[in-house]
Amino acid sequence: MSATLFACGSVDGKSSQNSEKSRSKESMSDKSGKTPVKMAVWGSGAAENHKKAAEAFNAAHDNIEFDVEMQTGDYNQFLGAKVASDDLPDLFWLNPYSQVQEFAKNDRIMDLSDQDFIPEIYDFAKEASSYEGKVYAYPLEIEMLGIFYNQDLFEKAGITEVPETFSELKDVCAKLNEKNITPFAATYQESWTLNHLFSCLQGTAVGDYKTWINDMNEGKGSFKNKNSDREFEFMDLMKENSGSNYMDADSTSGFNAFASGEAAMILTGEFSLLNAESIDPNLKAGLFAVPLTDDPQDAKLDVDVGICVVVNKNTKHPDEVKEVLKFLNDPENGWGSYTRNTMGSSVAPMDCDSKLSYPYLDDYNQYMRDNQIKPWVYLQLESGANDLIGPAIQGYFSGITDEKQTLADLDTKYSELLE
Repeated sequence: MSATLFACGSVDGKSSQNSEKSRSKESMSDKSGKTPVKMAVWGSGAAENHKKAAEAFNAAHDNIEFDVEMQTGDYNQFLGAKVASDDLPDLFWLNPYSQVQEFAKNDRIMDLSDQDFIPEIYDFAKEASSYEGKVYAYPLEIEMLGIFYNQDLFEKAGITEVPETFSELKDVCAKLNEKNITPFAATYQESWTLNHLFSCLQGTAVGDYKTWINDMNEGKGSFKNKNSDREFEFMDLMKENSGSNYMDADSTSGFNAFASGEAAMILTGEFSLLNAESIDPNLKAGLFAVPLTDDPQDAKLDVDVGICVVVNKNTKHPDEVKEVLKFLNDPENGWGSYTRNTMGSSVAPMDCDSKLSYPYLDDYNQYMRDNQIKPWVYLQLESGANDLIGPAIQGYFSGITDEKQTLADLDTKYSELLE
């Protein structure tokens, strides 16, 4: 949890060795005549694209050596060690909202409010990257959470329109089952996927999510709300329509099951499609918002910042770092041209023409045009909330707890987190 990053009192020998290696590498780069700029990122399947982007930047800059350092272990532990040793990279990734706010509050990252990209990015992206009215991060990736669906399987089941209400979603599941098509691909063995489910449901259930978030963070709110029964009814529908061994499926198997046509729908983000083209290059995946109620106006797509890039306030190379920021913000010839070039790519934090054309992106753009979007509410709770929400929902999915117990556990553990 990011809240623990500032409580680290020491750094182990391995981290010290890494610091020495970093300083050694920096000295070598200085001798080459280039100024080293490092950006730490968490592990993902996009390492090759990151490498290509860095190589393109370096080829165009004679004075800067841009290095993207992939952290394959626990990313928060990595940051904790770097904070403790006062050896943070020039740039590094953070989650939006609470994690950015935590680092800004502790005066660890640079105020970027005067940067040229600020007027270009979406207002909601600025909000996700700000603290006390100042922008402290570049919102690198915009991601979407919703229900992705296989258009061919829907057609096979005689489904001509996507569901906009919960009742319509129940009908869709029934029609798919009649054709022996599994409605939902399961990913529930991994609790992080259930943070996304919770966010989609809770953001709609509480109505005024901004007031709910403020109340929760002030210690006077509750996970229980007037629509909690609806949320658990929705989860029951997923459990009933995700195959017989749904708790055995991790995210990879779930993503592959959807991409291969073993299931017609998956509640997730666009990142679940990153390997889809290698499994089925002809996959036609559409997207619709999670329909919790029977009012179509409540079905809003969850769109928010997925990755924030922040600058170490004590970087020795502020001017060179700002050159990298310009590259990150260039959708035509910069970072995005290497990382947003396939199915499942995230989208830019500002209006720009995309070279990609997929059904789900057409759906996303329509939700954006209609302003039928809402943020990922779980990211705005106090740092560490994701470590308790996912496991609690997982307990309900596995049958360990019921609705009352799940909600009580969430309230208790969140109160402990605030304390």
